[in-house]
Amino acid sequence: MTQPSSYHIGHSWFGYFYLTGQYALTLTTSGIEFHRQQGRFLARCRRPQLAPESLVFSWPQLISPPKFVASFLGYHLQFQADGKPYQIHFLSYFSQRKFNRLVHRLWANANEQKLCDLINRVETTIQSRYLRQSMLDKIRPRMMREQRRWFPWCQDVELSPNLQIALKKLTQYCHWNTRDIDQIRESYIQSQLRRFSDFFEQVESNPLTEKQRRACVIDEDNNLLLAGAGTGKTSVMVGRAGYLVKSGQAQAEDILLLAYGRKAANEMDVRIKQKLATDAIKTSTFHSLGLKIIAEVEGKKPSLSPWVDDEKTKNKWVQNTLDALLEDGSYRKQLFEYVSQYYYVEKSPFEFEYEGEYFQYLNDNDIRSLKGERVKSFGELYIANWFFCHGIEYQYEAKYQHEVNSVEFRQYQPDFYLPEYDIYIEYYGTDDDNSTAPYIDNQQYLASIEWKRELHKSHQTVCLEFFYHQHKKGQLIDKLAQAMSLQHIEPKPLPDEAILATLNELGRVTELAKLFSQLIGLYKSACLDNAGLENIFVNAPESKQTRKAFELLEPILQRYQQQLVAAGDIDFEDMISKAIAYVQQGQFISPWRYIMVDEFQDISEPRARLVKALTDTATSVVGARTSRSNASLFCVGDDWQAIYRFSGADVRLTTQFTHYFGPTATTSLDQTFRFNSSIGDVATQFVTKNPVQLKKDIRSVSQVAYPAVSLIRRGNHQQATDAAPSANALEQALAAISQRVSDNIDKLKTKPTVYLLGRFWFQLPDKNGLYQLNKQFQNLHIECQSFHASKGKEADYVVIMGMKTGAHGFPSQKITPPILDAFLPQVEAFEFAEERRLFYVALTRAKHRVYIVADMTDASPFVIELIKENYAIEQHEFSTSLIQKIFADIHCQRCKTGTLRPRTGKVKTFYSCSHFPLCDHKEQGCSECGSPMTRNRFNGFNVCLNDACGHTAPLCRICGGDMVLRKSARGEFWGCQNYRGNTASSCKHAIDKSTVVMPS
Repeated sequence: MTQPSSYHIGHSWFGYFYLTGQYALTLTTSGIEFHRQQGRFLARCRRPQLAPESLVFSWPQLISPPKFVASFLGYHLQFQADGKPYQIHFLSYFSQRKFNRLVHRLWANANEQKLCDLINRVETTIQSRYLRQSMLDKIRPRMMREQRRWFPWCQDVELSPNLQIALKKLTQYCHWNTRDIDQIRESYIQSQLRRFSDFFEQVESNPLTEKQRRACVIDEDNNLLLAGAGTGKTSVMVGRAGYLVKSGQAQAEDILLLAYGRKAANEMDVRIKQKLATDAIKTSTFHSLGLKIIAEVEGKKPSLSPWVDDEKTKNKWVQNTLDALLEDGSYRKQLFEYVSQYYYVEKSPFEFEYEGEYFQYLNDNDIRSLKGERVKSFGELYIANWFFCHGIEYQYEAKYQHEVNSVEFRQYQPDFYLPEYDIYIEYYGTDDDNSTAPYIDNQQYLASIEWKRELHKSHQTVCLEFFYHQHKKGQLIDKLAQAMSLQHIEPKPLPDEAILATLNELGRVTELAKLFSQLIGLYKSACLDNAGLENIFVNAPESKQTRKAFELLEPILQRYQQQLVAAGDIDFEDMISKAIAYVQQGQFISPWRYIMVDEFQDISEPRARLVKALTDTATSVVGARTSRSNASLFCVGDDWQAIYRFSGADVRLTTQFTHYFGPTATTSLDQTFRFNSSIGDVATQFVTKNPVQLKKDIRSVSQVAYPAVSLIRRGNHQQATDAAPSANALEQALAAISQRVSDNIDKLKTKPTVYLLGRFWFQLPDKNGLYQLNKQFQNLHIECQSFHASKGKEADYVVIMGMKTGAHGFPSQKITPPILDAFLPQVEAFEFAEERRLFYVALTRAKHRVYIVADMTDASPFVIELIKENYAIEQHEFSTSLIQKIFADIHCQRCKTGTLRPRTGKVKTFYSCSHFPLCDHKEQGCSECGSPMTRNRFNGFNVCLNDACGHTAPLCRICGGDMVLRKSARGEFWGCQNYRGNTASSCKHAIDKSTVVMPS
């Protein structure tokens, strides 16, 4: 039966009574039509000024189907058209029953194609593109709006099969959960992997792995690829660029590759040209990117300061500027105050549990007076510096003029002696309440103070006393000056030139110049206003010291900027900040839709800000239409190899990538082609001790069942062995490598490369030494690299050197200057976090085997950890002396943390503390074999640590000294080593040998 083309809806009785016209409105397949009527009331809309003689609305104009709303005067028809609400009054009381379904059906028929097209577009999109979060954020609201238009009324209307299918899919899209989205994305990934399988097989010399291929295909708004050492990150960079072009998702000009240095950028360009047969895809440095942005906005390339690429010249300029500023008297006074009071980061002795820890801190940071003496406290440091600057001659720890040594005390050495005035000075480490540091026996210390007072009184010598609590309150220097005045000692301040000459001789002016040169860039990168700078000072752990340093830096900063302006130049920091501003302000619109950053773990916050600005303002070209859309950011890095905080790199930009950049797809390359499984296990276990490091499971292609990290324990005092009569530890390692090569153990096809690695360059052989080693081991190619310089490189074998403690040890325990720390990224909570990653870098340079050289009497904490925590390392490849084996048992009895090291005296070998000269504790070796002894005061015996010897000797129960076996006319007896004849300082304790029962 033919359906009518139009349907008329009549008036209610009220409408008929007051309005003329037969029908209130007409429904057609095209839409709704109604006319103005003559009468007392009009069929009207809520906006009557918009009502013409007749109104016609097509169904597509209506946001959703009209609704019939009942009232006493008849039904009203309500709808929205073109975003405006309308209402037709006084419709028949039978309107809803007769026409409701018809209205729904007519609206559905008119909007069916629009919905089907929308669903098709979504289907096409999720099949042809990776479902990004930004895309999902656009689809979801659109689907929800569409669902509100169709549901729930569509469930009661007869609809076409196509429309029913579309509505079913619409419902699915509106209820996407995480699992659904993951399935959609995975389906896309698999389809692309199948489609471009041949490309991924051939793009590199070896087929890309499954993880590498997935990294090429996944295309979230932000993508972080965690690529461990040797996992083929460069292959992914090349493969992804090629895939984007080959799949039609990008043209070459849509892609921006970013590298840090020109060398790395050139290497990437060569690789792309070789593998993709194109030079249209170019790699840019941040340097050249900044220049491009500024040139496009300003119409010409800016003039860059020569300092940008010449750090030595910049350092020299800062040095010269500092020298020029020192010609001003007030600036000199500021600098003298800084170096005498704020040069070092002060630590209170009360902060340490053991005396040895405090000594370690003083040694590691090389705490010295302006005369160059090592001092034992910061109070002593400031006293010594005050004397020096005020021209008062002093001697540090000179022996007391009267001999008072005894069994209990060595010769008394007051802290300071003023020879011109015959005055002694003692600085006592007591607080207001006479308390002492935790590691000091308080009663004994106070007793020693009383002993010294009585001593000076008895010999009628003058001793001035000063105390830690005075220093803590900032009163020490004032008290010292007052005391000098009372003793009629008139300071004769050294001429500024003399002090400056001393500072130059100590190298402190040069060190400050280097520090200030580094700080210029960090300060400018921070873009601080006055409030921001004040916030830096307030939050700095050493606030006053940081302020004092900045006061010295500030005039250098001003002259630096004036120099740039005068020359018409900008530096790197200006270039980056300008580029960021131009992008953020819309003066430069990024043409790149795909931005790829290499070595992302080394990125600084300003560089990250520039990258983010570019991704947020990228343009998208569709046909002749250009529109803004977020670019896809692809960053390749490894937080396990983040080792450049000192230059401003912030590892948190990698570990907290999503927080900074937004929705992120994180993938990992878990297969390394470089090091074997044994090296990988040790390196991974070591670096992941830090819980903040992102978890990765790195699997090695080369699987081995034996330890491949070998420890050579050998000290400077170790005697030559039959196996290596004159070889040092390095030569031992190289000889072992040479033998492996000769025996073809690792099945090498070419001459193997050996890296000698050190935390600092000076720890490695010099040019001549390296030449001699290559001449000695001609089947090896030996190179020297610092840990930092070795990053990104690989060798067949690695020998790691410099694994000791101290300021130039590893990890380096020297405190970073507070002002530098204040402008660098936040220090990580985990101790030695970056140094730990640096050791990971060193370990993972080797393909086949790593040799770690260490003197266990001064071994790095990292080496101690490898041994004590049972890492899978080889400890028995090389012969090891007794002392190297028992290092943990020969600690210093006095300071508790030092290790006893063998030293050669005039007559025989003895053992002294590693914290010497701060700790001057000494012990004799075993009288039988010369090995170190261990004291067991509870049992009263000293036992040789050499198991092959096992010699045991009693300890003196009077003074605690060693007992020595002596002979007399009555037979052998044990006598105290502190026996000095019939002197007052002699210990005369003796025991008949037959009465001593040695422990078993």
